[in-house]
Amino acid sequence: MAISVREIGKTFVAEVEGVDLSRPLDAETVAAIRQAWWDHSILVLRGQSITEEQHIAFTRHFGELQDHSVKDWLLPAHPEILVLSNRGRGGVKPLDNGGAYWHSDMTYEAEPPMGSILHGLTVPPDGGDTLYTDMYAAYEALDDETKKLIEGRMAIHNYRHRYMKMAEGGKRSAPTAEQLAGWRDVEHPIVLKHPDSGRKALFVNEGFTVAVKGLAADESEALLARLYAHCVQPQFIHAHKWSPGDIVMWDNRCTMHCATQYDVSKYERTMHRTTIKGAALCQAVAA
Repeated sequence: MAISVREIGKTFVAEVEGVDLSRPLDAETVAAIRQAWWDHSILVLRGQSITEEQHIAFTRHFGELQDHSVKDWLLPAHPEILVLSNRGRGGVKPLDNGGAYWHSDMTYEAEPPMGSILHGLTVPPDGGDTLYTDMYAAYEALDDETKKLIEGRMAIHNYRHRYMKMAEGGKRSAPTAEQLAGWRDVEHPIVLKHPDSGRKALFVNEGFTVAVKGLAADESEALLARLYAHCVQPQFIHAHKWSPGDIVMWDNRCTMHCATQYDVSKYERTMHRTTIKGAALCQAVAA
């Protein structure tokens, strides 16, 4: 199957054309998509009409599927799929824009996901875009003093503080004792050397990074706030305007993303997401 890859928006995003994911893919096509993914971090495949089984099969070309720690939004017939639906389609709880904050998926895991593949089924005509930011470019644009400060340091990640914020806002039920026991601190390098590209990227996010190891609380908070503000400057961001059938696949190790607002009372937004297992990240990169 011959495909073409066309850069769109910022250079870390590309559109892949000539692929029909409802049909089996040969090894050459899979290899071409994989290479395009490492080259661009985010790929867009438009107009895909696929079943849940086909979505899962496509994802498996890139690795094992990741289990999810929050079970209320998993598709009952296919728990590999996370359902993001404000109407509760597929037998899951309704979810109104739960990802409307800057984050990389599941960095609170000791082995964070390699990537995610999101299929837009029903999308609002206004709003509901997904913003993506290039963490390679964000790192490269840092001044030398900041690079020296953060290289070689580890950050602490945990799901507890994000979940509790959403629970306080009524978007999550109170956590169970089992959930609380399972949410443990994990450490990842602030500057990640990407295992496939070899490039350096920032690896902190507002969603799940709670502290910089070895810094006092006020210093840690100030440094993280500065890094977050730096990463979401307009020059690093691409906004994806969804159309029905769009698939967006992002490399979780060198991007962040954030859902935008829309009129949840007026419009439906239903999406299916699969997530690909990653590996333990390398130690902090030395300056």
